[in-house]
Amino acid sequence: MGLGEIYNYLFVELSVPYTREWSLIATPYPLMLIIFMYIYFVLYAGPRYMKNRPPYELRTFILIYDVIQILANLWFVKEHISAGWSTDVAFNGIFYMNHCVTHSKLPLNMIKLFDMVWWLGFLKLFDFVETCIFVLRKKQNQVSGLHVYHHVSNLTFLWYYLKYSLDERATFISLFNCAVHVIMYIYYFIAGWSPDLQQLISPVKPFITKLQMVQFIVMIAVIVPPILNPNCELQRGIAVIFIGNLLVFLYLFNDFYKKSYTSKQKNK
Repeated sequence: MGLGEIYNYLFVELSVPYTREWSLIATPYPLMLIIFMYIYFVLYAGPRYMKNRPPYELRTFILIYDVIQILANLWFVKEHISAGWSTDVAFNGIFYMNHCVTHSKLPLNMIKLFDMVWWLGFLKLFDFVETCIFVLRKKQNQVSGLHVYHHVSNLTFLWYYLKYSLDERATFISLFNCAVHVIMYIYYFIAGWSPDLQQLISPVKPFITKLQMVQFIVMIAVIVPPILNPNCELQRGIAVIFIGNLLVFLYLFNDFYKKSYTSKQKNK
């Protein structure tokens, strides 16, 4: 089998027909180029450019960035709900542990959800701006391996979902994720407005980390039952990898929480 046949098998025959020709989804090259440029800038080009320069303040830019994140994530939450995730049947179906709910039993507007997830990919691209802000403010310590991997893996899993999966049950995960991001960026916006406000709402900061950990637990709770059910139509390989990814994040966020908040309380 030649390289052309291998490529055709991996990226055409195995892909979902509905999204096969979609922009940025048809081939992996745009994704690979974007990720390469992101990693190159935040780990090499950006720090090198800032080496002999003072840090940029970017306060107004950051506040605008936070507002865009709030509004965009709110819009995606609204679109998820209008596509069917507001119904009791949908929520009962996704959390019903005794059997695997088939696609046809969920009252969801599949076309609307899949199109929306494609647009959600641009929001995940916009998330990369956060890392660039860290670099330009010379806060390179915040550009951790976990931070970079988190953004890269989010975009990669989303691309895989659109290319090979298109299971509307998984859109509950994006709904929950967007809802969490609304709360997160409201906090970031208020904290970034002034040092006084940041100090005032500082007790909320541990809650934000807890909320993110709850998010990972809920996502795992949604994915595990279908994996364990042999009668469930599911791409188990990628689902198991995704759960492993969530478990790593859960461990690292929990470790961060203990070091940042629990240890400080003990030292008081």
